[in-house]
Amino acid sequence: MATRTPDGVHATRARRRGGLLVVAFGLLAYTGTTAVDAPTRALGLSWSIIGAAGALGVLTIMVAARRRAVRLEDAARLAMAMAALAALAVGVAFAPEGAERGFVVAVTGVLAAALAVYASLAGDLRRTGRGAA
Repeated sequence: MATRTPDGVHATRARRRGGLLVVAFGLLAYTGTTAVDAPTRALGLSWSIIGAAGALGVLTIMVAARRRAVRLEDAARLAMAMAALAALAVGVAFAPEGAERGFVVAVTGVLAAALAVYASLAGDLRRTGRGAA
């Protein structure tokens, strides 16, 4: 008998998807921390912020879903959205002058937007919470 989440998604499939996201965000954080030298400082700092916040946020949301902790999920989603804004600010502040500036700002903006979108669309426990139809 397969265990299903309240939304009808197989629990093992949801855990596998969450694990893949943790690995992806972890690789982004690792890449960011290895690219913090002077020429790639803006990308390195913003990628490490986005990767660390994404990995910790996904893990926290997975734990919150398992324990049905709506407040913990809300806190993780808010922290991920704030980290996306902070990463965008750091990326713009440390972007190099010249032709590379637009590229750095665009890449940082796309990754920060992806983190913010994930934070807003990640599993919502309120749909299946107390009294929900």
